[in-house]
This record gives sequence, C-alpha cells and structure tokens, in this order.
Amino acid sequence: MEHENQTRNEQQIIALIESAPFPIAVYEGHEMRITRANQAVIDVWGKGNDVIGKIYAELLPELKDSGIYQKLEEVYSTGVPYHTRNSRVNLLIKGELKEFYFNYSFTPLYDQSGKVYGVMNTAADVTDLNLAKQHAEFGEQNFRNMILQAPVAMCLLRGPAFIIEIANEAMLDIWGKPRATVMNRPVFEALPDAKEQGLEQVMEEVYRSGEPFSANETPVQLLRHGKQDTVYQNFVYQAYRDPFGAILGVLAISVNVTEQVKSRLELQKAYEQIQLSKTAAQLGTFDMDLEKGIMEWDWRCRELFGVPHQNAVTYENDFVKGLHPDDRERITSIIEALLSGSSPNGEYDVEYRTIGQADHRLRWVRAKGKVYYENKKAKRFIGSVLDVTSEKQNELRLADLAEKQARLAAVVNSSDDIIISKTLEGIITSWNPAAERAFGYTDAEAIGCHISIIIPPERIQEEDYIISQIRSGNNVDHFETIRQDKNGKQLHLSITVSPIIGPKGNVTGASKIARDISEQLQVQDTARKYTERLEIMNMLMGSISEELELNKILQKVTDATTELTGAAFGAFFYNKTDEQGESYMLFTLSGAPRAAFEKFGMPRNTAVFHPTFSGEGVVRVDDITKDERYGKNAPHHGMPKGHLPVVSYLAVPVVSRNGNVIGGLFFGHPEPAKFTQEHETVVSSISAQAAISLDNAKLFEEVKALNDKKDEFIGLASHELKTPLASISGYLQILNRLTFDAKQQTFLAKASNQVQRLTALVNDLLDISKIEAGKLQLSIKSFDLEAVIRESIELIQHSAPKHSISFHSNTKPCMASGDAQRIEQVIINLLTNAVKYAPLADQVKVNLDCSPERITVSVRDFGPGIPHDKLKNIFTRFYRIDESSPNISGLGIGLYLSHEIITRHKGDIWAESEPGLGSTFLFTLPVGDR
Repeated sequence: MEHENQTRNEQQIIALIESAPFPIAVYEGHEMRITRANQAVIDVWGKGNDVIGKIYAELLPELKDSGIYQKLEEVYSTGVPYHTRNSRVNLLIKGELKEFYFNYSFTPLYDQSGKVYGVMNTAADVTDLNLAKQHAEFGEQNFRNMILQAPVAMCLLRGPAFIIEIANEAMLDIWGKPRATVMNRPVFEALPDAKEQGLEQVMEEVYRSGEPFSANETPVQLLRHGKQDTVYQNFVYQAYRDPFGAILGVLAISVNVTEQVKSRLELQKAYEQIQLSKTAAQLGTFDMDLEKGIMEWDWRCRELFGVPHQNAVTYENDFVKGLHPDDRERITSIIEALLSGSSPNGEYDVEYRTIGQADHRLRWVRAKGKVYYENKKAKRFIGSVLDVTSEKQNELRLADLAEKQARLAAVVNSSDDIIISKTLEGIITSWNPAAERAFGYTDAEAIGCHISIIIPPERIQEEDYIISQIRSGNNVDHFETIRQDKNGKQLHLSITVSPIIGPKGNVTGASKIARDISEQLQVQDTARKYTERLEIMNMLMGSISEELELNKILQKVTDATTELTGAAFGAFFYNKTDEQGESYMLFTLSGAPRAAFEKFGMPRNTAVFHPTFSGEGVVRVDDITKDERYGKNAPHHGMPKGHLPVVSYLAVPVVSRNGNVIGGLFFGHPEPAKFTQEHETVVSSISAQAAISLDNAKLFEEVKALNDKKDEFIGLASHELKTPLASISGYLQILNRLTFDAKQQTFLAKASNQVQRLTALVNDLLDISKIEAGKLQLSIKSFDLEAVIRESIELIQHSAPKHSISFHSNTKPCMASGDAQRIEQVIINLLTNAVKYAPLADQVKVNLDCSPERITVSVRDFGPGIPHDKLKNIFTRFYRIDESSPNISGLGIGLYLSHEIITRHKGDIWAESEPGLGSTFLFTLPVGDR
C-alpha cells in the first residue's frame, strides 16, 4: 500500500511537471543527471527534446562561469533551497549566445529516508520584463545624465510640493548651498530665501497648466554661501510629464547671467539687449548611435547649426561642415579621441563656433556630453548644446575693456602729472606714483583717506567749491591753488577736475589731474620782478635823463633804488668836504624821515664808509655788525644809540665821468642777508646813470648860466644890431633913389642884399634861442599808428601770457602825425599798467578809432578801478594810488611822461573808471597824411 502511494505521488509530480506552463526540471545525483524536464524548460534550453538522462553540465556547458553549478551542488549537499529573481542567464541557442532573465529556484528532493537524492529546478522567464525595465531605466538615466551634465543649471522638481529630485552642480552653485542640505526636500523649504519673489506662483502655474514659463535677467535674492546675494538668471520652467502625458513635476533650467548684467551696468556700455526667445535658455540635444551610424538632433541643435532641412542629419555633412573652419580640426580631434577610448571618462565639454548653412550666421556654442562605452568600445555619444554667443561677445568686450584699462593704468602710472580720483565725499580711491612722489604718501597710506590730508586748513573751502561744481557735472579747469605734502611743505599746483559718471549716468566721483607749477610761478615771479625793475629803471632813466634839477635827480634815484632793493631805508650822502676833509652833507633819504639822521650829525669817513666815499667799490655785507671794519672808530664804535637798526648793508659809490666821487648810495635792513648780487648790479647800473645825470645837471647849470649870458647877448645884440641895420637899410634905399648911375646902383643893390642877409641871421639866432628853451625834442612825421599798436601789443602779450589782449580798429592803416617812437612809449606804458594793476583779470581791450577829424586810442583793463577823487591827480609826477595796489611796485612817473608826450603832440589824454569795473585810458592825436 505504501509503495502504491509513493508511485501515485511520483506520478502526480510527473504530471505536474509535464503540465506546468513554466519551466520545471529534476536533476538527480551528484552529477545532476536530468531525469525529468517539461517542454517549457526544454524550449528554454534550446538543445532539442533529447535531454532526459543527460548530465546538466554537459547539456549546458555555457553556464560554467555563471555560478549555477555551484548553487546546485550547495542545495544538493546542504538541503537548503535557493531562490533568485531577475538573474541573467546566457544560453547558447542554435549556436548563438543569448541573454535571458529568470526568476528561478533550486529545491532539494528527499527519499523515504530523508536523504537528498536530487534537485527540482523551477523557473519563470522574465526576460521581456527585464529588457523593458532596462530600456526605461536607460532612458531615465539618459535624462538624468543630461540634467547632471548640462552646461547650464538644471533641476527636476517632483510633485506639487516640488521635491528636489535632481540638481546639477551649476544649479547648486546658483543656490549657493551644499547638495546634502537641499536634495529630496521641497524647493522652497530648502531655499526659504527664494520665497515671496514670485517664483512659487510661476512654478505652480506651470505645474497646473503644463505651459512653460521663461524669463530673462530676473533678479533673485538668495542666501548664497552664508551671504545675501542677488543672482540674475535667464530661466525656463516647463512641465515634466510621464509617458502618458501626466505632469509629474517641473523641470527648471537657469543660466546665471549675473556677471554680464553687473558688468553692463557698471561699464554703462550700450550693449545690445540680449535677445533670447522663450527657448533661448533651452538646451539642444544630440544623440549618436555609433554602432548604427545614426545621429539625431533636436530642433534647437539644428537651429544652432543653421540646418534648414528636416531630413536626417549626418556627422560629416551637417556637424563637421557646420563648424567654423578655424575650430573644425580642434573639435574633430577631440571627438575622435573620445570615440577611440583614449579619454579616461568619456566626458565632452567644449566651445566652438558654427556657421549656419542657410543664414551663414556665426554662433558660439558650448557643448557638453558623454561617450558611453561597452567592452572599451564607444557605443553611444549623447549630450547637449547651448548658444553662448552673447556671453562670448561680452567676454571679448570685457577683454578689450580690460586691455584699454591696462593701457590707461600704464599711462596713469607713468605720467609725470599727479592723477587722483575720489568720491563725492572726498575719499581718495586712486593714487598714482606721481602723487606719491609729490605728496610723500604711498598709495596704501592715501587710498581710503579724505582728500583734506593734502589741503592746507586755510584752503579747505576750495574743496567745497570743487565738489559743488563736480556734483553739477561741470569741469574745474586749470584751477591754481596750493596743496601740502606729508611734511607740510606747500606745493603750487594747477589742477583740472572732471566728474566720474557711474553706470546709471549719475556723478559718482571726481578725477583730478594736477601739475606742480612752483617752478613756473617762480619763473613768472622772477620775470615779473625783472619786468617791474626794468620798468622802474627805464622810467627812472628816462626821468632822470630829462631832469636837470640836482635835488630832484638825487631824490628819484634814492626812492627808486630803495624800492628795487627792498631796503628798509636808503640814503644818498652827497660828497662835500670841509676844511678837514671829513664832513659829508646828507642830501636825500627814502624810507625814513630826515629827523632819524639829523641828530647824529653828518657821517664821517669811518672804516665802513671809507670804501664808498673814496670810490674803492661796492660794499655788500649780510651782517654789518659782524664785519671786521665795524666798530673801529670813536666815539660810537658802531651804530650810535637810537640809530635805525642796520644788519644787511649795501653801499654803492656814485662816480662822475671824470672819476670824481660824487657821493654814495647807502641801504639798510634790520634783517640779515637781504641784499643780493643782483641788487648790487642793479644799483651799480643806476648809480652810473645817476652820475651821468648829475654831471648833466651840473653841466646844465653851467650851460644855463652861459645860455642866460647868450640870451642876454643875443637880446642885446639883436637890439643893438637891428637899429643900425634899419638905418643902413633906409640910407641905402635913399641913395638908390637919388643915384641914376648904373654902376652905383649895382653897388647899392649888393649892399642892400648883404644887409637883408644879416637881418635874417639875427632872426635865426633868436629862433634857435627859443627852441633850446623847450624840454622835449620831437621828430614829427606821418606814421601808421595801427601798426605801432600791433607791435606794442605783441611785445606786451609775450611777457604777459595770462592776459589776452584784444585789438579792434575801424580802419587799416591809420596815419597819425607825431613822433612814432614816443607814441609807442605811451602805448606800451598803458598796456603794461593794464596788465600789472589787474592781476586777477585775464583780458585787456585796445580800440583804435580813426576818423577824418582826429584819432582816439583807448586801453581798457578789468582791474579794481580808480576812485573818482583820484582821477584828477593820475597824471601828476610820482603820484600813486597805494590803497588800490599796495603790493604793486611803481614810481608814478609813467603816466606823467605819457601826459607830457601827448600834450606836446597837441593831443589830449585822460582816464575813465568805475571802482570794481576796471579803467579805460584814452588819448587823441592829430591826423597824419593819408
């Protein structure tokens, strides 16, 4: 009975095996001999129906390295069943090794004694299911790889909560947060700083409607790397769908354009607005099946290569030929290296240019992708492309700008001029090497400090004026001022300040260029002093050469030389000896009252005075109290008590043409070293001319005495000669009427002629006496006054470049009657005064009105003007208006001389002035021959 039950069970098992729709087989013994196998397993093995009785390993040798033999042995030996799912099994079917996937089990079979005698193999063929799954996973992986490898920021947000499922490094960089802190979290929970900026509503609308949304240069406030930051993005939100079209989430694509936007704003360049369509931020994709030689491009990729047709694209015709010729060899070499397997990871990340097939448009493209290998052989090449033309153009512009800035920086750094920039608050922002050399501050010391570090306190208000001009957008040109260096030394500068315009067109600061004009001002000051001295000397020489009164000559010389040397006082001691040969008479003083010297008596021939009064030469001492000749004579042994203090000392002898010492010019100053070699030379020159004038004055006195006698003689002679000459003439006329003899009449006519000649000679002598009584000799001729004025302006303009001298004439030429040289002297004097007495003005106007009746010349300045009560004395000899020009030197003789010259030309000269509005000097002259 028991045997029957066993047989029945075996039959049931056999029936089960035979009828089962899934593969079942039984292997017995250690050798695993096949004792049962249904048709399903026989079909799977593909070895034909003759399998019963064969050894498993001999039937399926292709499974040797699969580990299945070992698992069967383990089940048989241990009695522990083995189960596996989705296991790959490669079976040799009709000579071809094919890949299958099974869910299978190895179950031990026991005999009546409980001993394992075999193994039952059950299986389910899940090959189709696994291949489908692999294909789906491969597509999903490609999608994920595309996101992760994309050259722009991308992320996939799942579900209505927008869970961050995938995010590439570019997107994490925009967010500024580590991957671990954001992945698998709702996006606005991971990025709370992105809330309330309109992004939630946009994302929800895309998820709800499925319609994509794009925006360009959108500012988003983010907390990046722990710091608040504004990120400008070009982004696209589009719905992510399953194969059936259901929306699963949102795909976000973003391009970080922060640098480009900020650069454009900062540089205020008229960059063309980046033109992107709604798909400009979308990626173009490519897929190359290297085994089949098929290449697929999406519409965007076709657009970037300018492919107009919708036919299949090829590597050679569309890709290679679409590359810019200069990039073609480089890019194809990179791709060939990738496909050959020489690249370690198959990564592809390049930039190149394309030339559109249809439009021939040049585009910059960034491509990123990956080559997939199988058995070290390239199987597939996929990736994405992005139009980066705008970014590349910006890079080129920035590179060009950087080069220009580098050149500008080189110019600034090598410039000898001081170049500084500052904010409107006066904070220094740049400082070139010339500024460091001039002021002593390094750029590290100066930058960040207020500009007042180089402004003297008394000039700080100038900065307020300059900044007010700059704020208004105005330049400040050639502003002459004084600044100070690190040690307090003052520098005379000419500065030009220009506004710095920011990206928004507003004034953000000031750029200052300064030039040290200390030497220039010193030269100008020296030239001015020389001009003033030359003017004084010229006027003085002219004055004393025309002056014949001894006392006036000496006073003029004393006043002029005291002013020229800057002495506190000056004196002329006229050389006159007493019986002992020691007493000298004090003749003239300047800078001190006569009473200051009279109480000390006349100076004596002491050791200090002796070289001067004896004519030995000039004595110039920086400190007379330390001179070895000082204090050698009694009774004072130096300066008497109460004497004006003298430290600096200058004495110049005045020697006549015959070598006699006329006297000496003496100058003193209470401070040491006030007199220079230049002073010595100037005074020596004047003293020589003064000596000539003094000699002339003496001669004049002698000539005057002789002339008086001559006039007396001529007057007497004319009186005495005229009476007898009249009588003789009368008698000769009577005799001529009484005599009829021809010969006698001839003698009488000759005698009458001689008497007439003698009468004319007497009249000529009287006329010469009258002419010699005049003080000014003039050579009156007809000359072109317009040309003389132009020559005079040219002369003065050359020595006064700060003033612009304009000239207007209503005719050319303008013929006047007079002494051209003397008239030129008048014009030069008026122009010189116009420049000198209006130092703060910058223009002088000269006008010539030439009419048939008379000629009028005017010279107008824009100086302080002359008070009305002073005008009446303006042409008086030695008259000066000290309150309007206390710091301007002059003797007051120029206008006096001009008045004398014009008056003797039978012209008029006068002045018109309004205080604060300047002065106009006018004169008239007779009209010359036309």
